Amino acid sequence: MPTEIKLPAMSPTMEEGTLAKWLVEEGATVKAGDVLAEIETDKATMELEADEGGTVTQILVPGGTDNVKVGTLIAIIAAEGEEAGAAPAATDETPPATAKPEADESAAATASDTTVAPKPKDRPASLAVEPEMPEGTEMARQTVREALRDAMAEEMRADDRVFVMGEEVAEYQGAYKV
Repeated sequence: MPTEIKLPAMSPTMEEGTLAKWLVEEGATVKAGDVLAEIETDKATMELEADEGGTVTQILVPGGTDNVKVGTLIAIIAAEGEEAGAAPAATDETPPATAKPEADESAAATASDTTVAPKPKDRPASLAVEPEMPEGTEMARQTVREALRDAMAEEMRADDRVFVMGEEVAEYQGAYKV
């Protein structure tokens, strides 16, 4: 069954936001934790991560769209082995968002120019300089969410006086409030 990607509330007070830009294109294969888009709120620009892996079959709200209501269906990801045509049609009761005037054809033309999906053999600029490590040490990659979870768990294990309680983590799809 395809996964519906809806605009999440990035904060407890968020009612709508701007879908600044997509970092993936239709047909792209993503895995859990990959960044899909940048969402602007009244307070910050945040990254929207994929909860599950699959193929992006439809992008329903174009990049540069203002006033997208929380809960609006913005994209559909088909799981591995699903047909791209198996994605349901967008049936959202939320009124359609309005695109920025300058985000018409010019934004669509430049969207592919600004969206750069790294090729498997290419390395991100952040890894251009290798840190000094003992020989045989393997580098582990993890998402920000995993790093935060691990760091909090390590602190709680090291000192029984430390207790961290997350508030509304599930409701806001991982936007940490500690």
